[in-house]
Amino acid sequence: MRHTLRLAAILLGLSFAVNAWAQGTARSLDIQPGARQVAMGAAGVALADDPTGVAWWNPAVLGFVGRPAVELTYSQLVPGLADDVTYNFMNYIQPVQGWGSFGVGLLYLSYGNIDLTNGSGVQVGNYTPHEVSPALYYGTQILPDFAVGASVKYVRVDLAPSSYQGTGSTFGFDLGALYKIPAARLNFGMNVQNLGPSLAFIDEDKADPLSRNLKIGAAWVPITRKDFTVTLVEDFNQSLVPGSSTFRTYNHGAEVAVIQRLAGRIGWVSDPSGDISGLSYGLGVSLSNLVLDWGSMPQARTLPTVTRITLGYRF
Repeated sequence: MRHTLRLAAILLGLSFAVNAWAQGTARSLDIQPGARQVAMGAAGVALADDPTGVAWWNPAVLGFVGRPAVELTYSQLVPGLADDVTYNFMNYIQPVQGWGSFGVGLLYLSYGNIDLTNGSGVQVGNYTPHEVSPALYYGTQILPDFAVGASVKYVRVDLAPSSYQGTGSTFGFDLGALYKIPAARLNFGMNVQNLGPSLAFIDEDKADPLSRNLKIGAAWVPITRKDFTVTLVEDFNQSLVPGSSTFRTYNHGAEVAVIQRLAGRIGWVSDPSGDISGLSYGLGVSLSNLVLDWGSMPQARTLPTVTRITLGYRF
């Protein structure tokens, strides 16, 4: 009973730790990697200048990536409620001349360690509920300023040992597009996320859909100089899960980069259905090809802010 109650508390906290537009199962798919995007109001579907942060946000951006890159993101999702609930995301991007870029990613969400007891309350072992999702990404230009992309992912959710019938799996895919207007330094992006079969644990008739979502947005660079750049971003998310048409978010952000070494970021997250509204912020530091980003964004009002740390390397 104790481990059941703890898991329920963690899942409740996690439901507020990610945007309400999700409204589906496999909540790890809703969690945004990339501390840069998180700091800018959790917006990034149209950002095309960061090869370490594009695959999850919009696979179409891979069509414009010119060099290999790797990214690692780490976050505690519900600090104060369950500090051992952690999110980990890794992806590697490899351009191929004449083809575009391919990517491989791995997402792992740990719900922390839980003690297992028998009917008499005696501990008989422990278990770590988790979600894992490996993914493949691809993006390519079909016109000089227009690219499309897609991802396919396997999703496995283990909330309890197999004897408790707490395991389910499925697959999903994303479809993205990006259009650039170089003369205006303006990008428009779109990504339809988490399409695919529903996920069932015990009864196939009671399967839950993945958190299908439409993400659209823009990125604009109004000022670009040798030692000073300003970037503005806007994202809008709309749930595509049946019965969840009211679940949507509005994401706004800005970045000021100085001498291409130090960046300050700020944003605003508005998620009315999830009772989330507040300021996001963060910093980024570049040293040669190594990039370290830190970002913080609000959660539901009863929970503290959540942070991401991202380490990226551009070869």
